[in-house]
Amino acid sequence: GRIIREAGSPRVKVCLDTQHMFAAGYDVKTKDGLEAAMSEFDTEIGLERLVAVHANDSKCPLAGGVDRHENIGEGHIGADGFRNVMSHPAFRDVPFLLEVPGFDNQGPDRQNVDMLKALREKSNLS
Repeated sequence: GRIIREAGSPRVKVCLDTQHMFAAGYDVKTKDGLEAAMSEFDTEIGLERLVAVHANDSKCPLAGGVDRHENIGEGHIGADGFRNVMSHPAFRDVPFLLEVPGFDNQGPDRQNVDMLKALREKSNLS
Protein backbone atom coordinates (compact mmCIF):
# COMPACT_ATOMS: atom_id res chain seq x y z
CA GLY A 1 0.00 0.00 0.00
CA ARG A 2 2.91 2.38 0.63
CA ILE A 3 3.82 2.73 -3.06
CA ILE A 4 0.23 3.44 -4.02
CA ARG A 5 -0.19 6.00 -1.24
CA GLU A 6 3.07 7.70 -2.22
CA ALA A 7 1.94 7.89 -5.85
CA GLY A 8 -0.71 10.26 -4.54
CA SER A 9 -3.09 9.75 -7.45
CA PRO A 10 -6.59 8.27 -7.44
CA ARG A 11 -5.84 7.09 -10.99
CA VAL A 12 -3.44 4.40 -9.71
CA LYS A 13 -5.30 1.07 -9.80
CA VAL A 14 -4.48 -2.52 -8.83
CA CYS A 15 -4.71 -5.99 -10.35
CA LEU A 16 -4.62 -8.81 -7.79
CA ASP A 17 -3.04 -12.13 -8.69
CA THR A 18 -4.52 -15.12 -6.86
CA GLN A 19 -1.34 -17.21 -7.07
CA HIS A 20 0.92 -14.37 -5.95
CA MET A 21 -1.35 -13.70 -2.97
CA PHE A 22 -1.29 -17.38 -2.01
CA ALA A 23 2.49 -17.68 -2.45
CA ALA A 24 2.90 -14.57 -0.27
CA GLY A 25 0.99 -16.23 2.57
CA TYR A 26 -2.57 -14.99 2.05
CA ASP A 27 -4.76 -18.08 2.42
CA VAL A 28 -7.30 -17.25 -0.28
CA LYS A 29 -8.53 -20.87 -0.33
CA THR A 30 -10.38 -20.47 2.99
CA LYS A 31 -13.26 -18.06 3.57
CA ASP A 32 -11.64 -16.65 6.72
CA GLY A 33 -8.25 -16.29 5.04
CA LEU A 34 -9.74 -14.59 2.01
CA GLU A 35 -11.80 -12.24 4.19
CA ALA A 36 -8.68 -11.30 6.18
CA ALA A 37 -6.71 -10.70 2.97
CA MET A 38 -9.41 -8.52 1.44
CA SER A 39 -9.88 -6.59 4.68
CA GLU A 40 -6.15 -5.85 4.72
CA PHE A 41 -6.30 -4.92 1.03
CA ASP A 42 -9.15 -2.51 1.71
CA THR A 43 -7.30 -0.92 4.65
CA GLU A 44 -3.92 -0.65 2.92
CA ILE A 45 -4.93 0.02 -0.68
CA GLY A 46 -8.71 0.43 -0.94
CA LEU A 47 -11.17 -1.85 -2.70
CA GLU A 48 -12.07 1.04 -5.00
CA ARG A 49 -8.63 0.63 -6.61
CA LEU A 50 -9.20 -3.04 -7.50
CA VAL A 51 -9.85 -3.19 -11.25
CA ALA A 52 -8.82 -6.73 -12.28
CA VAL A 53 -7.80 -10.16 -11.05
CA HIS A 54 -5.19 -12.44 -12.58
CA ALA A 55 -6.79 -15.82 -11.92
CA ASN A 56 -4.48 -18.78 -11.59
CA ASP A 57 -4.06 -21.67 -9.20
CA SER A 58 -0.74 -22.27 -7.44
CA LYS A 59 1.82 -25.02 -7.97
CA CYS A 60 3.50 -23.96 -4.72
CA PRO A 61 2.01 -24.36 -1.23
CA LEU A 62 0.71 -21.51 0.92
CA ALA A 63 3.49 -18.98 1.67
CA GLY A 64 5.83 -20.88 -0.66
CA GLY A 65 7.20 -17.61 -2.03
CA VAL A 66 7.48 -18.98 -5.57
CA ASP A 67 5.68 -17.70 -8.69
CA ARG A 68 4.37 -20.93 -10.23
CA HIS A 69 0.96 -20.79 -11.90
CA GLU A 70 -1.35 -23.77 -12.32
CA ASN A 71 -4.67 -24.39 -14.05
CA ILE A 72 -7.82 -23.47 -12.14
CA GLY A 73 -8.67 -26.18 -9.62
CA GLU A 74 -5.46 -28.13 -10.23
CA GLY A 75 -3.19 -26.55 -7.62
CA HIS A 76 -2.99 -25.77 -3.93
CA ILE A 77 -5.79 -23.17 -4.03
CA GLY A 78 -8.14 -25.70 -5.64
CA ALA A 79 -11.73 -25.50 -6.83
CA ASP A 80 -13.08 -24.81 -3.33
CA GLY A 81 -10.66 -21.92 -2.96
CA PHE A 82 -11.73 -20.42 -6.27
CA ARG A 83 -15.37 -20.88 -5.27
CA ASN A 84 -14.58 -18.70 -2.22
CA VAL A 85 -12.83 -16.12 -4.40
CA MET A 86 -15.66 -16.06 -6.93
CA SER A 87 -18.27 -15.62 -4.17
CA HIS A 88 -16.50 -12.75 -2.38
CA PRO A 89 -18.36 -9.45 -2.90
CA ALA A 90 -15.13 -7.53 -3.57
CA PHE A 91 -14.87 -9.35 -6.91
CA ARG A 92 -18.50 -8.94 -8.03
CA ASP A 93 -17.82 -6.43 -10.82
CA VAL A 94 -14.12 -7.09 -11.38
CA PRO A 95 -12.91 -8.80 -14.56
CA PHE A 96 -10.88 -11.99 -14.21
CA LEU A 97 -8.01 -12.62 -16.62
CA LEU A 98 -6.66 -16.14 -16.85
CA GLU A 99 -2.93 -16.50 -16.41
CA VAL A 100 -2.64 -20.28 -16.52
CA PRO A 101 -0.47 -22.82 -18.37
CA GLY A 102 -3.53 -24.39 -20.03
CA PHE A 103 -4.42 -28.05 -19.93
CA ASP A 104 -2.59 -28.52 -23.24
CA ASN A 105 0.28 -26.24 -22.07
CA GLN A 106 -0.66 -23.65 -24.70
CA GLY A 107 -1.85 -20.96 -22.29
CA PRO A 108 -5.38 -20.00 -21.25
CA ASP A 109 -7.94 -22.38 -22.72
CA ARG A 110 -11.67 -23.06 -22.86
CA GLN A 111 -11.47 -25.59 -20.00
CA ASN A 112 -10.09 -22.95 -17.59
CA VAL A 113 -12.65 -20.38 -18.78
CA ASP A 114 -15.48 -22.88 -18.27
CA MET A 115 -14.18 -23.78 -14.80
CA LEU A 116 -14.19 -20.12 -13.68
CA LYS A 117 -17.63 -19.52 -15.20
CA ALA A 118 -19.05 -22.57 -13.41
CA LEU A 119 -17.56 -21.48 -10.08
CA ARG A 120 -18.95 -17.97 -10.56
CA GLU A 121 -22.41 -19.35 -11.34
CA LYS A 122 -22.30 -21.55 -8.23
CA SER A 123 -21.36 -18.49 -6.17
CA ASN A 124 -24.55 -16.63 -7.17
CA LEU A 125 -22.52 -13.66 -8.43
CA SER A 126 -23.07 -14.26 -12.15
